[in-house]
Amino acid sequence: MIAYITGTSSGIGKALAEKLLEQSHQVIGLSRRQTIKHPNYTHHAIDLSDLKQVKAFEFTANLNDDIVLVNNAGSLGPMVPVGRLIADEIIKINNLNITAPQILCNQFIQKYQANIGHLYHIINISSGAGKRPIDGWANYCASKSAIDLFTQTIEIELKERKKNNWHVYAVSPGVVDTPMQLSIRSSDPKAFLNRQSFIDLKENNALVAPNNVALQLLEIIHNPKKFNTTLVSLNKR
Repeated sequence: MIAYITGTSSGIGKALAEKLLEQSHQVIGLSRRQTIKHPNYTHHAIDLSDLKQVKAFEFTANLNDDIVLVNNAGSLGPMVPVGRLIADEIIKINNLNITAPQILCNQFIQKYQANIGHLYHIINISSGAGKRPIDGWANYCASKSAIDLFTQTIEIELKERKKNNWHVYAVSPGVVDTPMQLSIRSSDPKAFLNRQSFIDLKENNALVAPNNVALQLLEIIHNPKKFNTTLVSLNKR
């Protein structure tokens, strides 16, 4: 198996890459920084908020393997209410959270859709924030809601075209102990009114470890028939 994973420098992306490497799979990581050293790991340095770089990326894995695309990279952006956002910040977060995954999914399907001899998986990392409004997170909530519907639409399109060797999911991993959580706990409490609840989660050891999420994602990849819904929610509280 060959896996393309965005955001492999830390958090869920790094944990999943390392688990796949432990199983002797090939991993191509897409992120700005390289933090993984392994003979089966290839790093592609890229700023996923720069759409010129995203459009220039090419999927090169041959047709003789099962292939996985995991769109994991994402950012909350500034945690402030609408009216205090800067236009360029809105564009940057949308580029990273929704437009880059859309482009990569499109290019991935273009590259491999004619091949029926192997399995193809797309996992777009979503969030519970895409299913409800959260004060100060308007941009993030909207981008994750868009990921959900985009993924559901891909699933319908592939099914209509009898692409039964394709499996597509938008996975909400729960509240995971990643650098994103650190940025939440460090945010301005006057701008992000829910800050204390996230501090409490950390202090009460209620955050999910990235390695645990990686194991759950591996289960989805290796046993897709066990998951009969496009939107998958893990570690519900």
